[in-house]
Amino acid sequence: AVGSSVLSSGINAEYGGIAAYGDAIGGVIYQPWYSVKEGGENTGRVMWGVVGLGAHGFTRTQPPAGRKIITTTRSHMQKSVQDAIDSCKPDSVIQIGGSGSKCVLVADGTADAYLFASPGTKKWDTCAGEAIIKALGGTFTDVYGAPIKYDADVSYPNKNGVLAAMSNHDFYLSKIPADIMQRK
Repeated sequence: AVGSSVLSSGINAEYGGIAAYGDAIGGVIYQPWYSVKEGGENTGRVMWGVVGLGAHGFTRTQPPAGRKIITTTRSHMQKSVQDAIDSCKPDSVIQIGGSGSKCVLVADGTADAYLFASPGTKKWDTCAGEAIIKALGGTFTDVYGAPIKYDADVSYPNKNGVLAAMSNHDFYLSKIPADIMQRK
């Protein structure tokens, strides 16, 4: 099991993932300040998913056909990340802290893809979100299209970035610039 926690600009998510035989299979993401009711009452949410059983604790909104909203880093923007995003010609980009927060945006339909074409995330950052996205039928890979592995003997950094989408993963993968693809 791997886990992480992030607090940035008032957005908080804590997450833990379970991997078996190198694959993310289960994940929980807790957002304690997801919503605040009138009067200041906190109504956080817990979303969870198990590959093969589905995901729960939230309602997924089906995005409009043809829309391209990408979520990516707020604090680690590099040329490779910006170039990869620009090549997809998104309608908009949501920059937010925390890998789990980006995975939530893809899982709930707010964003269409999570793209980070750079090293930076670690296995404990991505396992829970990957499991939830895969439990919903989405795809989660590095920017070269290879699965992210969680075996005990792999390095902790996700050296080849992250690409996740509920649909059209192949479209986003095909738009990764050639100079980035040649770095593998």
